[in-house]
Amino acid sequence: MRIAGLVGVFVLCGGVWAQESAVDRFPSQLQIEMLEDGFGASSDRPSGELNALTMSLVKHFEGWIPAAYDDPADYCTIGYGHLIALKKCADINLGQFATPLTEAQGEDLLRKDLGWAQVAVEELVRVDLNDDQYGALSSFVFNVGKTNFASSTLLKMLNRGEYDDASLQFARWVRAGGEVMPGLVIRRSCEATLFDGGLALGPSGRFDRSKCVSQGAASDVGELIDIELGEEE
Repeated sequence: MRIAGLVGVFVLCGGVWAQESAVDRFPSQLQIEMLEDGFGASSDRPSGELNALTMSLVKHFEGWIPAAYDDPADYCTIGYGHLIALKKCADINLGQFATPLTEAQGEDLLRKDLGWAQVAVEELVRVDLNDDQYGALSSFVFNVGKTNFASSTLLKMLNRGEYDDASLQFARWVRAGGEVMPGLVIRRSCEATLFDGGLALGPSGRFDRSKCVSQGAASDVGELIDIELGEEE
């Protein structure tokens, strides 16, 4: 739901609609790939499952908006960041998304969307992963895309078994539109903390991003990367 005259969108947090700045919301680059280039056209399904901590993290950063709305990139979106089309909602036939989703429908849709990120992780990673590492990488790929992950230093280090060095690479992926975005800095910190096994659900059973270990925008491990452009070879 976009509220005219306000810079941002409203999300449901603990039963209360709260304003969230538009700079914290970014369309899934994986879904953009799927819509533009046909990723996800196969019938592959992930062999693993995402744990509750990963799901809570992704839900937090994607935000929950039950009715179709135009995101900051003017892409028609619904639920937990599900891209309906790379056009404004007014320019398409919403079809099944013409009415608001229930939260159960939104979670089911998110799990299906994340499934393509899981498949990419399973296809590209050649070393063993625990549940938290698998979840962190699935969240990361959902946000930055399969193509970007496939050519990343993060993946190269990981496939050499350099887990600690790979973890530091999350903090490079914090630019969008040429600018360092606070929302991406926080998301990368949370993904890296999850990858390192240092994250847990809060007392309420919900994700608590105050538990994330902040690395800031870590240019000391390489140039900062724009999630819309990917890493230079």
